[in-house]
Amino acid sequence: MARYNSSRPPGAAGPAVAAGIRHESRMDNIRIFGSRRSIEQVEEGHELAPRFDEHGLIPAVTTDHASGELLMVGYMNREALARTIETGEAHYFSRSRQVLWHKGATSGLVQKVRALLIDDDQDCVWLRVETAGGANCHVGYRSCFYREIPVGVAVGAASGPLPLTFTTTEKVFDPKEVYGDAPNPTQL
Repeated sequence: MARYNSSRPPGAAGPAVAAGIRHESRMDNIRIFGSRRSIEQVEEGHELAPRFDEHGLIPAVTTDHASGELLMVGYMNREALARTIETGEAHYFSRSRQVLWHKGATSGLVQKVRALLIDDDQDCVWLRVETAGGANCHVGYRSCFYREIPVGVAVGAASGPLPLTFTTTEKVFDPKEVYGDAPNPTQL
């Protein structure tokens, strides 16, 4: 059971994005992204002209549509953004696995996009979503942001790693029940 749903057949090699090789996909011929011609056009124009980084990715901040709670931060490539626009469901690009994934394809925790916004210089997108099942984190919590870092600490005086405080202690689901023995996406 794969944790993330790839758009390629099982066993197909992932795009060599980290190596700077452009990934050609069936979505590349869709003309939904304009070219970036001027600062004024990008900042004040009426044309979607996203700026993907040197790896072909754009950050995607995801919040709960109703509450505004920060749920997760991920990345999209051209295909993930195009599929999100086309389907109304969140798609991301996994940097650790180098695959496109449809959020919730395995777990059922699909993110329905209620609003999709882009920032002023079009290099970051904001998804406001409703999530089936109420959880968004592969660890089982509602949000991927379930621990707080202390602030106001004299960093030079710290004698070791800063302790994190759990802001959420109750999981929405048990990851073992949902994902079985699928590989964990967290990389060391």
